[in-house]
Amino acid sequence: MSSETEVAMLALKATLDASADLPAVRRDPVFEDVFEELTISDPLYASIVALRHGEAVETTRRFGDGPDAYELVRNAEVEFYVSGPEGDGLNAAFDDGVSAVYAAVEADPTLGDDVVRAEIVEQPTLGTDQAGSKAVLTALIRVQLTYVSPRSY
Repeated sequence: MSSETEVAMLALKATLDASADLPAVRRDPVFEDVFEELTISDPLYASIVALRHGEAVETTRRFGDGPDAYELVRNAEVEFYVSGPEGDGLNAAFDDGVSAVYAAVEADPTLGDDVVRAEIVEQPTLGTDQAGSKAVLTALIRVQLTYVSPRSY
């Protein structure tokens, strides 16, 4: 039986996977494998979406509410990578991907009724890197998940 935390993560993954504008989401990939995949990819612009557990934000004990006794707030980390030749095309592909993550979460803030609320409450952390001869633009987008659980996890 999955914990409510895993149910929330799977619901976020399913929501992102349902977006036609994003590649299939990978759970907890090895960082080196992500960059190797971006290096050897054939498309002009290649992208990867990775989903990882983030930090717990808040745990609230709910008395008198029956078996679901905790309201949990946890960040899920969505990492978006896009690689390709430097320039406007790479920047546009990056912007489109980050926008698609936001749009997917905003379109279904309860993630199919598996969470109380999913929202992006802070600006993403943006970065640049290199994979072989390709430039890589990166975004770390923290999605705050609020859900109810019988345990504090």
